[in-house]
Amino acid sequence: MTIEKRIREELGVYAGDQAVQRIEDGRLVIEFVPAAHRRSLYGVLRDRVTRRPTDESWQAVRDAARQTPDPDRPA
Repeated sequence: MTIEKRIREELGVYAGDQAVQRIEDGRLVIEFVPAAHRRSLYGVLRDRVTRRPTDESWQAVRDAARQTPDPDRPA
């Protein structure tokens, strides 16, 4: 079955995604499960890190995150 490009783009369906099919009230329902990504995300935010806590405990990391202003939200 081929799904039109416009519809795939609107639904966010990409090559490698899995189609899960089922019958519901006499209709075919298809849901898409995104494929696992194959790229590493390691270091993707490296240039965005502006400061690092000196104490690497989870509590220190959480506290540092709470104290860092979010540029996408008003104060």
